[in-house]
Amino acid sequence: MVQIPKQQPAQRSVPTSADVARLAGVSRATVSYVLNNTSAVRISEPTRRRVHEAARELGYVPHAAARSLRAGHSRMVLMPTPEIPMGPLFSRFFNELQWALSRFDYTVVQYASLGLTGEDAARAWAELRPVAVLAPDASALNPRGVTVL
Repeated sequence: MVQIPKQQPAQRSVPTSADVARLAGVSRATVSYVLNNTSAVRISEPTRRRVHEAARELGYVPHAAARSLRAGHSRMVLMPTPEIPMGPLFSRFFNELQWALSRFDYTVVQYASLGLTGEDAARAWAELRPVAVLAPDASALNPRGVTVL
């Protein structure tokens, strides 16, 4: 007879904010306030250090998709282009844009929207929940598409 070994309960390999809160001895709300640098709530410096140390020890990284769901948008700035432009001028522009927006915790994503125009393009972009859309080729949008965004 073949015996099937008992399976161990799946252990969570990705730490959550609840894990950070437990290790730091604080509430999940406190973890959120500290890691999001919320200034509306006064939190002591020793508590802030404990939260940061717990997050570092656990290897906690905020889940961007969960944050986007709560906020209703991502920290993404979408730059749709009909094709991927090449050349030193565009490279410099794109690098400078990324650098400037990264200081404010935004990520620039270039999106090759081949074949998509108007409302179809706007719907595809809106699914990504960007905080902004930089459309160098604005002719791809029509008024109805702008409404979708």
